[in-house]
Amino acid sequence: MALSTNTILKLSEALSQDVAEYITEDERFFDLMVELIPDAVTAKLGNVDPMVLAELSMCISERLVLKGV
Repeated sequence: MALSTNTILKLSEALSQDVAEYITEDERFFDLMVELIPDAVTAKLGNVDPMVLAELSMCISERLVLKGV
């Protein structure tokens, strides 16, 4: 059964907040953030002291939010 584009858009709007909550509650999301944030910081700043990288990564992770729109 095919759904119209309009129906797909309405379903995505209705589900986005619940899906965002589901993702952020999954431990795999945390694991992904722990891996990706230091990579992103290093890509922007280059090599930094490991302690500084850890502190920056922790602070950044506290500021990031996945939310439905």
